[in-house]
Amino acid sequence: MLTPGTSFPEVDLFDFQDKFIHLVCFFVQTYLWCGIGVKKERDFDAKKQVWINFMVYGVLFGILLETAQQFIPYRSFDWMDMIVNLIGGILGLFGYLKWPSIKFILE
Repeated sequence: MLTPGTSFPEVDLFDFQDKFIHLVCFFVQTYLWCGIGVKKERDFDAKKQVWINFMVYGVLFGILLETAQQFIPYRSFDWMDMIVNLIGGILGLFGYLKWPSIKFILE
């Protein structure tokens, strides 16, 4: 998301393709990062850590990455991208809360 805009080939498969890519990227990123540092044995600490991870990787990164794009050649800041980043992060959090890391399933 921080590479110059001319680095990518122009592919238009459907409307809102850019927003869909933002949504999927932040869903996957937040889902994977929500479990970092979580120990199943300590339930209260685990829930707290999941929420902290969500705030950092699902919210803060979405805001920072979109804000940083205004300083990259051929990129621009877009409020809708930031909102879609947040929605993807929220979906990633809910996905993690519904289906936690495979590590816990295997224990």
